[in-house]
Formats: sequence, C-alpha cells, structure tokens
Amino acid sequence: MEVDERGAVTTNNKDESDYPNAVPEPSYDDNWATIVEPVTNQAIMDTLLAQVETLTSICGLVSTQGIGDPNWIHEFYRDCLQNKLLRVENDTGLHHEAALAKAKYRCAVADANFNTTMLDVPSYESELTGAYKDLSGSNPDPQALCDSADAEIVFAASLLRVSKQVMESMLDDGAKLNIIRWKHLTKALDNLTIAGRLPNAENLPRIHLRRGDCELLRRRLGAAPWSYDIAAKSASTLLKNAEIFYRVAARLAKAENADDEEMEASTKEAIVIAASVGDLNIFRERTELARTRAKELTEEMREDGLLGEEDTRLFAL
Repeated sequence: MEVDERGAVTTNNKDESDYPNAVPEPSYDDNWATIVEPVTNQAIMDTLLAQVETLTSICGLVSTQGIGDPNWIHEFYRDCLQNKLLRVENDTGLHHEAALAKAKYRCAVADANFNTTMLDVPSYESELTGAYKDLSGSNPDPQALCDSADAEIVFAASLLRVSKQVMESMLDDGAKLNIIRWKHLTKALDNLTIAGRLPNAENLPRIHLRRGDCELLRRRLGAAPWSYDIAAKSASTLLKNAEIFYRVAARLAKAENADDEEMEASTKEAIVIAASVGDLNIFRERTELARTRAKELTEEMREDGLLGEEDTRLFAL
C-alpha cells in the first residue's frame, strides 16, 4: 500500500503473476439453445379437434349468411382430417372427445347443405339422428345431450328460415312442417332436461337458460304465420315454464358468481313475465339497473325467434 500526498491510502495495481493463487474470472460467451418440445399424439389430437371445430364454425356461416359452397368443407374434412383423426383417436384413446367433435361437425354440415337446398328435410333429420346415435348409450353424457339439443334447435330454426315454397317442395304435405318443428324442439327440451339432472353436468345455468329458450320457441309456433294448434293452446303454459326455467337459471348463476348468465336469465325472466300479463312496466322495474343490456337482449331474442310480433309491439322493438 502507498500513502499519497493527501494522506489517502491507495492500492497498487499489480499483475496477476503477483498473486499465483488467484482464480481468474471466467469468460462468458453468448450461447443460445432452442428447446424443441416433442410432438405428442395428444398435441396432434388437440390440433385435429381444433381444425374440426373450425370447419364446424364455417358451416354455421354458410347456413346463416349464405357464405360459399359447403362442398369444399366436407372435401377438406374427408381428404385431410378424417383418416388422421381416426388414427390418432385410436392411439390416444380419446374416443369420446373425437365423437363429440365429429357429431357437431356432422350436424353443422347437414344444416349447411339444407340451407343451400342440397339436402331435404327427411335426409337432414336422418343426419341428426345418426350423429349422436353412438353417444346415446346407457350412460348418457351431459355434453352430448346439450350438443344434440343445440343441433335440434338449429334444425327447427333452419326450417323457419327457408321459404314456405321451398319447404313445401321438400315435403309431400306442407302442414307437416309444424309437427316436425314441434317434435324437434320437444326433443331438444327433453335432452336438456336429462342433462340438467346428471350429477356430472357442467354449467347448469346455461342448461336451464336453453330450456327456457326451447319453451319460447315452441310457443312461437302457435302464432302467425304458423298457427300450430297445440302450441297456440299451450301458450300460457309454455310461457310459465320458460319463466320458471329462467328463474332457476338466475338463481344457479348467482350461486356460482356467473354474472353474465345471471343477467341474461333474470332479464329473460322479466321479459317473459311482462309478456304473460302484457305489462311493460314489470319489465322496466325489473331491468332498471341494466336498461341498455336489457334492450340489447330483447332485440337478440326477437332475432332468434324467441319473441313474436305481439311481443315486439309490447316492447316497442
């Protein structure tokens, strides 16, 4: 050590050789490594199921918006996915997951073909029946039941969407249309009822919401221009059933802290009560805290066929 002219102690810089036992500092080079995860059958299966789901969604656009020709969708599935899905399904043992995806896809393709007049009513019905045949065994699955119910509701909606002239050309007797719609909406309701009673059912609020929707759709068949006699005579009962289902859905949603489902269910309950007595004030009182959302939901219900002309006048839509 040395002392400078100010009295400060300094240390001389010395060569490393002055410290023979010193450990030199290591040198660091910038080295990068890429970790490549192995491609597993599970990952391949997830990808294939996502592709099937995408095709299912595209079918929905074809049905509701008339976008494109559904033929290419089925060709893509047949040529690029069908065999791969079967092979990986066998390797992973995920038969149930694959069956659910394929059933939804089959129903969606049938609906797209029907809405583009490539499939008649009996053939469409046959596709619905066949799609979930293997999933309706002795041990009912709540997801399969709910998916099947959704397919039945879509079928009934498509029958309403196609023009009367086209529908009558597809059937020997145009009067059968009401019977067919009623039958499929009732089947959807039955499936949802069974699903809601199963101990492994998930999202019970949504199941009961759909039950309420089914009752409103059945009620609509009693109004013009369809005027189905059974629906017309049961209108008040169907409204009451829908009210109960929506109330149960709201209660379950509140218990699960599912705010969106609670809002939808409670608003639909208020709409049904107001429609039952023809008093808009009930609707206003019950939806005061969510007026904007209530108005939006009422419009959505009209577009989905849950509300008719008489309801439109009541709610000034």
